[in-house]
Amino acid sequence: MKKVLIIVLIFAIRLSAQIHADSLEYILAETPVNQLSTRFDKQINTFNLNSLLHYSTYFDKTSIHFFENFNSTFIRATEKNIRDDQYFSLSSFYNFNEMLRAGFLGTSSILSDNRRIEINQASTNNAAVFLQLVPYDKIYFSPFAGYSNNRQIGENDYGFIYGAEGLIDTLQLTDMFLSSELKFKNEDISPRKNTLRFISAGAENYFNPQVSNNINFQFKQSRKDFYFEADSLTSARFDVKNNIQSRTETSYFIEDGLRLYNFLSAFNQQFFGRAAFRSIDRDTRYRLTDAASASIFDTQVEELRFELESNTAYNSDFFDGFLRLFYSERNEKHITKRFEGANNIFYEERSRLESSKNNHSTRATLSLAGNMKFSRTDRLSFSLFQNKLRYDTPSDFNFDDRDELLTILRLRYSKQLTPFLEIYASTEGTYNHIVYIFSERSSNNNVNRILRFASGGNYRGKNFTSLNNFEVSANYTVYDFEDLNPNYRSFSFRQFTASDSSILKLNNYVSLVVYGYVKLSEQGDLSWASFSTKPTRFLREIYTEPKIVLSHNKYIISIGARIFSLNTYNYKGRNKNIDTEYLSSGPVAEVIIALQEKLFFRFYGWYEFITIKDNPGKELINFNLQMNWRF
Repeated sequence: MKKVLIIVLIFAIRLSAQIHADSLEYILAETPVNQLSTRFDKQINTFNLNSLLHYSTYFDKTSIHFFENFNSTFIRATEKNIRDDQYFSLSSFYNFNEMLRAGFLGTSSILSDNRRIEINQASTNNAAVFLQLVPYDKIYFSPFAGYSNNRQIGENDYGFIYGAEGLIDTLQLTDMFLSSELKFKNEDISPRKNTLRFISAGAENYFNPQVSNNINFQFKQSRKDFYFEADSLTSARFDVKNNIQSRTETSYFIEDGLRLYNFLSAFNQQFFGRAAFRSIDRDTRYRLTDAASASIFDTQVEELRFELESNTAYNSDFFDGFLRLFYSERNEKHITKRFEGANNIFYEERSRLESSKNNHSTRATLSLAGNMKFSRTDRLSFSLFQNKLRYDTPSDFNFDDRDELLTILRLRYSKQLTPFLEIYASTEGTYNHIVYIFSERSSNNNVNRILRFASGGNYRGKNFTSLNNFEVSANYTVYDFEDLNPNYRSFSFRQFTASDSSILKLNNYVSLVVYGYVKLSEQGDLSWASFSTKPTRFLREIYTEPKIVLSHNKYIISIGARIFSLNTYNYKGRNKNIDTEYLSSGPVAEVIIALQEKLFFRFYGWYEFITIKDNPGKELINFNLQMNWRF
């Protein structure tokens, strides 16, 4: 009987062991960690604050859980923008015994945005009571019921909420591991209604220590009703201020994976097959059948996707690497929904518009990477990525059909010259070709080639550490038909970068830290046939940040300077003429406190004096504040 109940719950509930596709509100399978986390950023004219507090306390048979997450963004510009997003929950449980507990949960979610958008003011407040049943170890079921207030663009709706949640938390049956999760929820907030149906199941079976099979299934359907401002005719006809649109999203997902471990002594193999379906259905509550517009029709989007994947890994003393093969097909269909009394002419117009968005795509990918260990001091790493995309549109009104080919190849050689010094050299090449099938868009056909060469060294001594990197790169984009279309010009972008990060330890408590880089960039018109360029723009970017760092145990304090310079030049013939000059300089400071896993605090800020060519100077303060406290 026990096994029968478990199997029934598996296919009525869901969970993948580590990844929750939809969070549970009424079931706490694990005790959360008490934590306070805060982060505040100020960058130029943008301010962002994020705070999170999670606190749980227990006494006798009662537990209380408090959760708060607040995010606020303020942008100071010509028109100031303020956006606040807050979520709060308070729950309490009373444990009657190991198999039954009752509780209360109150939640509040508030969104506020001073911009005039469709939903710039919204809030949801819920209060519910629930039971949590634990018929067997790691199996949970929780029915709930309560009341809700939901506000959108000035409309307040009230109604009942009810439903149930379920969880199987990685249950082992002989050689099989089962996980599952269920969420069923209704919000009857007349005249609107929100629903959620979520079911998922996962099973992993070990045939022997070298072979396992994993199957996952998921179904999710959510409906959300939104207010939006009604036009004057709709408002007068139906005597409403706001119209209502329902958005129902339905998705299915099934995956089967086979894993082979340590076969032929050095290989690991994985095979995956996936199939997924998703639909998005929109319904407008109040519609005018006599409206002279194609926009009155609602639409539906359907997406069907298939994926196959193979991963092969090899490990030995001399070589380790992996090979991944991936193939997918995706079909997307846009449907116009007819309703009684609608004008057929406008229906056909909207139907043609929506059907022109239909598309079918296929993608094939090959990924290969490996490391050759010639000796304890010599290593060669390589990787290859090959991707082919074919995108087709069946409509005669859509000319976006195209083929894309992307190839990326990387090589890196490193040698440990001494126990303190490692040197390396690397090269990377990228080839990307986009071809539009129809002449209406073929002027966009282009080939993008990127070459990158880098070398450097890493020295780690007792009192001195230094990481240096030197890199040159060239980016060439060539249009196939630039001779026929003067608006498309082939161009090049070349850059040299030198960076240094060094630490000099003066004693056990004081260090000198220097970080900096130089970037020299050139943009130009490109003639690929003769492989020549005509420079049009040059950029010189310099950044340096020297600091004195004081450290003692888990405390770090650093003080220094920050200098950033960016100059741009235009070309007149072969001569460079200064165009813009930007210089930012000023003091920088940083404080870090890291007390094991309990407390982490970091303050990083700088004050900058900014000078811009032909403009008056200005001063700005920028800083970042982080704190994470587990208690």
